[in-house]
Amino acid sequence: MREPWDTTFEHLLLSVLKEPGDGVEELDPDTPLTCYGLTSLGSLHLGRQLSQHYGIALRSFNERAFRTPRSLWTFVSDNGPGRTADANPQTARQSADGALRGLADRFLESARLHPDAVCLIDGGGTLTYAEMAGQAAALASAIGTGGVVAVLGEREAATYRACLAALYAGATVVPLSLDFPPERNADIVRQAGVRCVVLTDRREDPLVAAQLAAMGDVAVVDGLVLPPTVADIPAGQEGQDVSPDAVAYYIFTSGSTGRPKGVGITHRNVDAFLTQALPNFEVGPGDVFSQCHGLTFDFSVFEMWGAWSTGAALLAVSRIQALNPADTVVGHGVTVWACTPSLIESAAAAGHLAADSMPGLRHIVIGGEPLHVSTALLAQAAAPHAIIDNVYGPTEATVWATTYRIAPDGPLPDDDRIVPIGTPAPGMHVRVGATGELLLSGPQVFGGYLDPAFDAAKFAQEDRRVWYRTGDLVDRDESGLLRHRGRIDGQVKIRGYRVELGEIEQTASRLLGGVRTAALRISGGPLDVELVLFLEAPSVDEPALRGKLGRMLPAYMVPDRVIAMEPFRLTAHGKLDRAHLADLVRPQKNVDPAAPAAVPG
Repeated sequence: MREPWDTTFEHLLLSVLKEPGDGVEELDPDTPLTCYGLTSLGSLHLGRQLSQHYGIALRSFNERAFRTPRSLWTFVSDNGPGRTADANPQTARQSADGALRGLADRFLESARLHPDAVCLIDGGGTLTYAEMAGQAAALASAIGTGGVVAVLGEREAATYRACLAALYAGATVVPLSLDFPPERNADIVRQAGVRCVVLTDRREDPLVAAQLAAMGDVAVVDGLVLPPTVADIPAGQEGQDVSPDAVAYYIFTSGSTGRPKGVGITHRNVDAFLTQALPNFEVGPGDVFSQCHGLTFDFSVFEMWGAWSTGAALLAVSRIQALNPADTVVGHGVTVWACTPSLIESAAAAGHLAADSMPGLRHIVIGGEPLHVSTALLAQAAAPHAIIDNVYGPTEATVWATTYRIAPDGPLPDDDRIVPIGTPAPGMHVRVGATGELLLSGPQVFGGYLDPAFDAAKFAQEDRRVWYRTGDLVDRDESGLLRHRGRIDGQVKIRGYRVELGEIEQTASRLLGGVRTAALRISGGPLDVELVLFLEAPSVDEPALRGKLGRMLPAYMVPDRVIAMEPFRLTAHGKLDRAHLADLVRPQKNVDPAAPAAVPG
């Protein structure tokens, strides 16, 4: 009789599935090994632990894990300790030789299993998986094979089709944004070595024309026009073979040098992310994922590939729709909604997130910014039957690396104003450095920046692992939960003292009953430094607030000015636009006439 794993490593027994019988053997580093385990999700996590402990690769995780009490692993020898190559039939495909396949094959597997299921919903209607697969294959023939391909367009069917087509062609995708200045997009195109741009907007639009002009002589493919062979492309046709370690996409983040930094995420990285994340969401055909974020924000990777790896539909949410989530969720039957805290707060402030306004929503995934308890309560009240996941992770660690789950009507922390970022995702490792900086390691962490000059400052090697330095400050409570405490670069100097701006923001927010706040250090020169606190409120009694803060904070942490305004402006990624706030008060800038004036003190 096959016995499950003894989870104590010191007394580990490997139940080896052999033909014709069973038995217990020592690990043979040269022989593939197939083993039975425990229940599905815990079994997958244990499989990863075993692979890391013994320095072998977890090559596959059998589909039976989702249908029976036991799961089936296949281990193969690996060149280095701790390295895993994870795959999950719900979220990944493998070739006959067991090698992990690329992102396009995930989509094609869903198209094969669910050809008539809705794949994409946008303002122009719907596309089934079979329709999208055929169109993407046709467009891939126009794009050509391999290389780096940029996609420029709005959140609509043609843009998603272009991304899929580029992957189908075996290319690396670089999403661009029409919200970016032309010079920034042009810089990204040059850095990434883009060979062609797939344009899914009207070329004659002056804004689009300015974008293309800045890029120079790069080739442009019209993503709105499909080759006439579209009807001849079978929906299940295989895409180009790609290496698991090939870069699937580049996302460019802000760089301290003033130039964007290219973060290359491989097919292996994104597979590791989806493998650990998707078993936490019971989704499939008939479910709808919202797509509220631009493709230059890596939250979109979860939205798009969470849907397309499971046969669910992806709803392309316009900017206007995103600000009214209740109508959007109810109107389109959204079951998985991903958003930033700022989006929740803005929707609630505008009256678009009333209590019980999203009763059918099953999952809310919140990330990108620290989640205040008051914001989580707004989401919980609006969607009382939804599971809330507060997720954390830099782009460099593929979407999210830690998570904290809140059950429907479940309690929220009452000892802190910020919801914990939780515990590491399966397969991921965390370390808290001496300064409180969070370090990450694991299969989701990228291999280095497009410009390797950035690598030295961001990677550390210790305990036979390579660690990515996030720049985020955390602490760990008695139960092992990680709590976000701000950014290292959020530590500024005021009068020679180190100041964490988040502490000022949280203290003021508590005093004002949860009002959203933002503290900035504004410098007009070496001797002209000002601490400014912004409040998202119609007005404020500035002297009274500064007096209360003076009784709770050192004098050097009390803001020199308090400015009340509403609403706060958000970036294209749905985050608080701190640069805009800074522009309102910098001495050399003119104040935006549309912005409320500072409250007199």
